[in-house]
Amino acid sequence: MGEIKENKYLAGEIEGKFFIKFIGNATMRNSKTIDELLEKLLKEEAKDVIFDLEECNYMDSTMLGLIAKTAIKIKKNWKRTLYVLNTSNMIKSSFKSTGVNKLLEFIESESIKEESIEELEMKDFENKESKTKHILEAHKTLMGLTDENKKVFKNVVTLLEKELE
Repeated sequence: MGEIKENKYLAGEIEGKFFIKFIGNATMRNSKTIDELLEKLLKEEAKDVIFDLEECNYMDSTMLGLIAKTAIKIKKNWKRTLYVLNTSNMIKSSFKSTGVNKLLEFIESESIKEESIEELEMKDFENKESKTKHILEAHKTLMGLTDENKKVFKNVVTLLEKELE
């Protein structure tokens, strides 16, 4: 077994491309950090965005939905594709089973050196409601991708919507 890595993200711009390196587990717990960064980034001028997933061990459905939402916005706002670098087979299969893979361009190349980008400060949700809305949006995005996802995430979405009533 490989060593267990601390869950963290590093990000920065290198030669006009914006890189985010995922380390450890990318889950709902730490998705607020990425969501906030991407919202800010999407207000800037168009550039290639590359997620380096070489050291990402696991990704939950909230993060898959967030990546799908980001890829859709990049295509709509910037007419570009979201790139993912050095994705493990396990995460590739999560992308494939949810249809997120159709929104991404996969590349294999040298990973980004940690010293060339900065570690992000982890952000938390302001309150339970903002967290619930965030999870709901991610899962609704996934539901919009395939019929299978509609079935798989229907109950989650229903529960989250009830929670917001």
